[in-house]
Amino acid sequence: MDAIELLRFQVRLTWDWLDVTLNDVTEEQANWQPGGIANSIGATYAHTIIAADEDFNKVLEGGEMFLYSTWRDRCGLSDLPPEGEWDWQAWAKGLRIDLPAFRQYAGAVRETLEGWLERLTPELLERDVDMTPFGLGIWSGLELFNLHVHHPRIHGGEIACLKGMQGAVGWPSRRSPPAGQAPQ
Repeated sequence: MDAIELLRFQVRLTWDWLDVTLNDVTEEQANWQPGGIANSIGATYAHTIIAADEDFNKVLEGGEMFLYSTWRDRCGLSDLPPEGEWDWQAWAKGLRIDLPAFRQYAGAVRETLEGWLERLTPELLERDVDMTPFGLGIWSGLELFNLHVHHPRIHGGEIACLKGMQGAVGWPSRRSPPAGQAPQ
């Protein structure tokens, strides 16, 4: 296995793991708002998917995010986050998610991610990626793809905790399926 195949494997395994973590979440659980400053499962899941939509459709592709174009009126979010700089916390606290509809949008974002994984080359991984709009400077393509090995796991851990706070099992007891294999 070469480095590109390893990166593909890691990204796919992470996204499959996120799907397994969310597989048994109900809409009621997704919209439950915990006390304090924690976000709901729905808001945390939305953040994770919106970030991938932005990173792959806008930042890498130079196009429009699905959220503000083809999925605008059917993404399952009660309110879209404003484009550009915005108060994430305030938006997240008022968010309601239609989980089946949002999962369809998430599936479209995943298809885009899969397309990028298939096009991975050493040149793409060495390419400069402008992350300055997010206060992050210039990244390499490798750093951006590596983010999508870790970002869903970080927020998936939050989601598992939020499930546990509601009396549900945070993570399934079985292992995540192999990369590229759909969760059962």
